[in-house]
Amino acid sequence: MIRKFSILLAGTAVGLTAAACETAATDEPDGVARFADDPRLGERADRICFTSQIDGFGQATDRTIVVEAGVNEHYLIETFGYCPNLDWAQSIRFDAFSSCLTRGDSLIPYETLFASDYSGLAAPRACLISSIHEWNPDAGG
Repeated sequence: MIRKFSILLAGTAVGLTAAACETAATDEPDGVARFADDPRLGERADRICFTSQIDGFGQATDRTIVVEAGVNEHYLIETFGYCPNLDWAQSIRFDAFSSCLTRGDSLIPYETLFASDYSGLAAPRACLISSIHEWNPDAGG
């Protein structure tokens, strides 16, 4: 039997800077490709274990987000295609089938600090994770 694991993470952005608003040009690369020449982008990671150690996030676009896991570990997570509200998320929740977050698991962005506070609005859509990369915020960029 597979158990589903969920964690809610409020948008305190511990040690991370929120991305500035920007308008995407039609010829601008999306997702991880946007960071191809960025020295902060590291090797592809198979997973982030233990998901409960993710304690901050920031630098979100409509397809990527940087999370902080534990002491000084950062990862860039990319979703399959456009993820509504990801670039405006105040909190996020992960749905994983184990204590490790992997490709094919989901993240759910919320525009409120508390995921259950919809105020009668439609619930946010879950976004499937397509890749996870190591991220070095001290490498410049």
